[in-house]
Amino acid sequence: MIRSQPVSFFDRIVAWSLHLQLPIVVRYLLAAITILAVGWGRILFVPDTLPWLLFIPATIAIALVAGKGPGIFAAFLSAATGIASLGTIEHPTWVPRQQWVAASLFLIVMLGIVMLSAELRESLRRARRLNEELVESERQAVERQAFLSGVLASSTDCIKVLDLDGKLTFMSEGGQHVMEISDFNEVVGCPWPDFWQDAGNAEAKAAIEAARRGEARSFIGKADTYLGTPKWWHVAVSPIAGLDGRPNRILSVSRDITNLRASEEERDRFVRLAENSTDFIGMARTNGSVFYVNDAARRLVGLEDADITQLTIADFFPPDRIETVMREVLPAVDRDGHWAGELDFQHFRTGELIPVLYSVFPVTDAMGTLIGYGTVTRDFRERRHAEDDMRLMNGELAHRLKNVLAVVQSISQQTLRTAPDMASASHDLGARLVALGAATDVLTGTSWRSADLCEVATRALAPHGAIGERILLDGPRVNLKAEVTVAFALALHELATNAAKYGALSNDSGTVTFGWDIAGKGADATLSICWQEQGGPLVSPPQRKGFGSTLIERSLKSYFRGRAATHYKPEGLSFELEARLSDAATTGE
Repeated sequence: MIRSQPVSFFDRIVAWSLHLQLPIVVRYLLAAITILAVGWGRILFVPDTLPWLLFIPATIAIALVAGKGPGIFAAFLSAATGIASLGTIEHPTWVPRQQWVAASLFLIVMLGIVMLSAELRESLRRARRLNEELVESERQAVERQAFLSGVLASSTDCIKVLDLDGKLTFMSEGGQHVMEISDFNEVVGCPWPDFWQDAGNAEAKAAIEAARRGEARSFIGKADTYLGTPKWWHVAVSPIAGLDGRPNRILSVSRDITNLRASEEERDRFVRLAENSTDFIGMARTNGSVFYVNDAARRLVGLEDADITQLTIADFFPPDRIETVMREVLPAVDRDGHWAGELDFQHFRTGELIPVLYSVFPVTDAMGTLIGYGTVTRDFRERRHAEDDMRLMNGELAHRLKNVLAVVQSISQQTLRTAPDMASASHDLGARLVALGAATDVLTGTSWRSADLCEVATRALAPHGAIGERILLDGPRVNLKAEVTVAFALALHELATNAAKYGALSNDSGTVTFGWDIAGKGADATLSICWQEQGGPLVSPPQRKGFGSTLIERSLKSYFRGRAATHYKPEGLSFELEARLSDAATTGE
């Protein structure tokens, strides 16, 4: 509260003069008028025996009201006026000598009084200024106290003051509200670290120890409110210095960051989702500059340790695809809100084209303003290879189907032509078709881990002729790898089908010798396979190789990783294959 004191009339006059701040000429003029008026009054009302009586208070008043300069002027003017009013022209010295002495003494005394009055006036001026400053300072202090009280009451932070032992001595109104405390007296004096859980308790104790040493600390911890509501807090702890400059209390400010923590955890989940994804995830600005790619994206295109800040969207595509992306893909995203389709990325180190399923969508800020583009792109290489393999397999299956029908027709003709009666023909035909069916299982059987070469050959060749009579098998035991087995069975089926249609198995006397051998040991061991036809029609090289012949050489050469060749000798077709045993077989004896 601002205090005030009673003010005397004298003080008011002086205060008025100090406040008025008259010009110097006006002050001297007022001094002259006052002294002359007093001099006229002395002539009219005061006897000559008291010539200086009225000049004394007038001069003092002038010194107090107008200042030292006008006061000194008034003193001299008073002495002159007094002398002038006492003397006569007939007197040789105007006035008697004793009057001159009295005037001189009056002037000396008045100058002293004027100096004192002027100093008194200056003291009053300083006192008034100090009083005004004190009143203003007190007013500002009251306003500041009210402001700080309002801030503490309205702040949502929990502001606390602790003693050096860490016990609560003060808590702001806002802090009591956020901590769900209705009466601070219920918790005053409680150890502040006891409110914290797990690691937060140790952090709080360490912060108090640091504050005792004059150091500030901050930490994030979990603590329940007084009513048990779990919350996360960001806490700043700092020392409060006393008059000696050493900490005598501790300030703790806790901010409720529960919602922020939840948002951060949700954001972290999405970040982990992006980082742990095996898909290419990236973001770029509207000008095309890239500002984020996940680890899977870096691995896919060879950017493991590269700085992506200098890259643009166009850098990820081969030159012939950049125009498509810039003129078709991004405009479609702006128009339709997304784009998805098959494109090719380009590996940054090797230049390899990487088939991908490219999906692009706009990225906006919280206000919905477009800030860039995002992509979730999937490596399409395995699926592209699977599709290529499927197309090849479909072609092979179509070709196999035609061959199977041809074999069925050949078996039926041979069976009916050589059978002595219909009963025998029916029996023989049924048995051969069953053998053919067993051989075709190799085409779709993908569950084999390995297969005996002789067994595969027997199943594939049995429908085309009697094993051991027209088809002769010879070779050691070899266990083929699963991926080799299918190709091997297909090739044998193709060789046998061709032999049944055009070669040694197309008549009643031709034979086929199928043999294999192992040379060498260990890593240098090689597997040699030979198909030799004899006794069939004369053989001449074909004008062009069909799908089947191409499949035999390329398929076996690819899977066996060896050398394959077909020879069209007049006496009979032969096929030779040589490969490392470790590329074709799991074990060999």
